[in-house]
Amino acid sequence: MITSTTPIGVVLVITPWNYPWGLTLPVVAAALVAGNTVVLKPAPATTVVGLRLGELAQKAGLPLGTVNVLAVDDAVAASLVEDPRLGKIVFTGSVATGKRVMVAAAKNLTPVVLELGGKDPAIVCRDADLDRAARGIVWGAFLNCGQTCASVERVYVERPVADALLERVVAETQRLRLGDPARGEVEVGPLTMERQRRVVLDHVEDALARGARALTGGAPVEGPGFFYPPTVLAGVDHSMAIMREETFGPVLPVMAVDSLDEAIRLANDSPYGLTASGWTRSQTTAQRLQRELVAGVVTINDHASSFGEPTAPWGGTKWSGIGRTHGLLGLREMVQPRYVSRDRGRGPELWWYPYDGQFAGLMRAAAPALYATSRWRRVLGQLELVRFGRLWRRFGPWRLLANLDKLF
Repeated sequence: MITSTTPIGVVLVITPWNYPWGLTLPVVAAALVAGNTVVLKPAPATTVVGLRLGELAQKAGLPLGTVNVLAVDDAVAASLVEDPRLGKIVFTGSVATGKRVMVAAAKNLTPVVLELGGKDPAIVCRDADLDRAARGIVWGAFLNCGQTCASVERVYVERPVADALLERVVAETQRLRLGDPARGEVEVGPLTMERQRRVVLDHVEDALARGARALTGGAPVEGPGFFYPPTVLAGVDHSMAIMREETFGPVLPVMAVDSLDEAIRLANDSPYGLTASGWTRSQTTAQRLQRELVAGVVTINDHASSFGEPTAPWGGTKWSGIGRTHGLLGLREMVQPRYVSRDRGRGPELWWYPYDGQFAGLMRAAAPALYATSRWRRVLGQLELVRFGRLWRRFGPWRLLANLDKLF
């Protein structure tokens, strides 16, 4: 008897626009390594990247039909998801679309892996290395102009070090250069689409109207391009959209809290659960954060970097998704486990017909012989089994003696 795996078959991979290469290649590669074929549906805004990946698959010598790229609008994707020939669907994108994918997949009970949005918290403890925390959190917040599902989207800092952290965060943010990455050395480029900048504007305006303060940025940049400056907000709370809804832009709200208990409670007070980070020098505190933060990825004194570690699984809880990509767990998502058994016996099994009186007595004796909590009750049950010829005919004396250790 062995446990083996078999390929799923056809894996539909639907990818987003924010990392059209980095979020696509690991999933496609895992599906291919596991023996599947792939239908790739890239986001309309980054179709060319998906088509390029298909060209590279052909140049690499993969058989025709192994990687199939469909450059179609999102409206057409619904029919793809409902196709009964699919073995699995791997979707990366928004929560709203992920829910629709899951509903459509249910029509054929097609299994899904969903890597959705995040509202990822960072907790800064009073014993943290504030210089490191400030630099790491600023990077985590403004990476890719904040258009990252694992971005730091809210910070909870213990009140005794809140002002000191904010001072460092503001200074670090003010060093960032905003501009066109193709024209010089810059850290923050534009948002990809106007509709995404609109979300950022709405969240910041709502926060400012409710009493938040913009310590940097806070207003869009004039001129061409969907630019928005790196923005640090203080005086925020959970009545504001900026602390509850996914912003997906270059905004870093920082909230002072009275205790670590409050920080953990507020960090978990969200329908999202993708990543979370804790910043502390204490091993005991680090272990508590790792244990109590509700997220698929928890890092201490760093944020989101595990995405670049090939052996680390990636995925979230709650609204942030189902299943895992990357690493061994990601590979297991691409196969179907199968148990295989081969019986070399010649006679009938004990549980086969006829169901006569001897069968009933054998079954009554077998339960205490195998599962009684008292060793003596098991021994007595096993002695009673000896009187059943059905057992002897199935196994024979030598096989029973060879397996006595399993009975005790």
